Amino acid sequence: MKNYVIGIDYGTDSARAVLVDCSNGQTLSSSVECYPRWAKGLYCDAPTQQFRQHPLDYLECLEKVLSSVISECPDPSAIRAISVDTTGSTPCFVGADARPLSLLEEFSQDPDAMFVLWKDHSAAKESELITRLCAEHEPNYACHTGNDYSPECFWTKVLHILRTNPKVRDAAVSVIEECDFITATLTGVKDYRDIKPGHCAAGAKHLWAQEWGGFPPEEFFRSVDPILLPILHNLNSDNRTCDQVAGHLCPQWAEILGLSTDVVIGYGNIDSHSGAVGAGITDGTIVMNIGTSACYMAVVPKEKLGGRIIDGVFGQVDDGILPGMVGFEAGLSAFGDAFAWLKKTLCWPMASLAASPDCTPEMEAVLKKAQDELLVRLTEQAQALPLSLDAPLATDHLNGRRTPSPDGSLSAGFAGLRITTSAPELFRAIVEAVCFASRRVIDYLEENGVDCSRLVAVGGISQKSPYVMQTLADVMGRRVEVSACKDSCAMGAAVYASVAGGVWPDVVTAQKNMCALSAREYTPDESKKEIYDQRYARYKALVTFCEQL
Repeated sequence: MKNYVIGIDYGTDSARAVLVDCSNGQTLSSSVECYPRWAKGLYCDAPTQQFRQHPLDYLECLEKVLSSVISECPDPSAIRAISVDTTGSTPCFVGADARPLSLLEEFSQDPDAMFVLWKDHSAAKESELITRLCAEHEPNYACHTGNDYSPECFWTKVLHILRTNPKVRDAAVSVIEECDFITATLTGVKDYRDIKPGHCAAGAKHLWAQEWGGFPPEEFFRSVDPILLPILHNLNSDNRTCDQVAGHLCPQWAEILGLSTDVVIGYGNIDSHSGAVGAGITDGTIVMNIGTSACYMAVVPKEKLGGRIIDGVFGQVDDGILPGMVGFEAGLSAFGDAFAWLKKTLCWPMASLAASPDCTPEMEAVLKKAQDELLVRLTEQAQALPLSLDAPLATDHLNGRRTPSPDGSLSAGFAGLRITTSAPELFRAIVEAVCFASRRVIDYLEENGVDCSRLVAVGGISQKSPYVMQTLADVMGRRVEVSACKDSCAMGAAVYASVAGGVWPDVVTAQKNMCALSAREYTPDESKKEIYDQRYARYKALVTFCEQL
């Protein structure tokens, strides 16, 4: 008898579901839906680094992607389990009924009542405060996030909104992480006390750790701001790894989807962690999840580390990624977003003209086509440029730095610009910058005893940009494989679902049966090694200079 599972991946821009045959990992059906409100830029304010998403985007996409893949299932009665991964930390304030406040009429247009997206950096001041107070304790409560508690993390975002929005503060009973919200939705949770948090998000983003018994003690939160205490008291500190059962499909969603309430729902996970599992991560293999940002994941047997914390790594969690191992999350706060910044900057005149009341539909179509094709043209021109030691150089910190030594306030810099510098040269400098930063991350992990023998890339850029991937291999001087699985995050969720649903006994066994091999390899061009080594040294010097500024 066949056994099927569904993995759902909530990314920055869209939700994707895959229907997978557990016996061989074959994807029978996939479906993707973009968030409609997010696509319009609603509830966001880029100058203040505010990025919010409405829960209706999540719920509407959830129904569409699930209904789509189930409609193509050979036997829906053979679907055993559903699991989800999402961006993180992406929290939202909820009422006593565990529903996001923005689903209430009075909060429906209030961004503070919506999900605060992972890359929202509006809580920079709160990040500095919590980081400083964490360091006053032994152990440092931020030791699992590189001794820096980022604006991208849970408590900074919670504190910022509690301090700045009294209306939300008065109505909020608790806070839910995005991955836990989807799980709670599918299992029909109606009470905030029944929210079942996943271990990966709690350990990597919430200051939760076994060595201090869960969250830091109440006295710590009181020293940060007593305003946090009501939320702290209403959070469930009892979390579980993603291979375990959070509940079963509730009657409401079973009716919507045409499935049985026997379908198991697994605990939620963070997308980068799930993508690592979907790409077959194991000790010695680094999975490089390259998208809007870049998350480089590693696992190490606990006995190898002996309880040691690696300073400066954004996330280190026991039983994170793979149960029984120490999971690491390193990476870059902007990868594809760095390219998107340049595109947006260069396209400003075209976007301005397109928004003009004098713009005809024909002109608008031409302008849109030009904007859509810009990165393609930049890529063509950039890869044709000769490699030069003195070419323009950039750092990658357009959204701060994640690893090593997290610093959300760090900004990017350019050097070597001249009046003759072209747009393709700027683009190449940014491509090289994210590749130099990636090399620094891998170097740092190896310096601290993490085996980085094999590099496997997943994510949209790894699938779509041979130029970026070849530059990555050249800069790093290493072979880089690209996973054959195009939907590795959703596949990772499916792997977890297969274990939660009882099809496979553990995640490693499920990976061996369900995860695809690499589809393509990029090998370094040795003729470029000397120049790239020298440019890498200059990149590190430019980073130091920008830090001092």
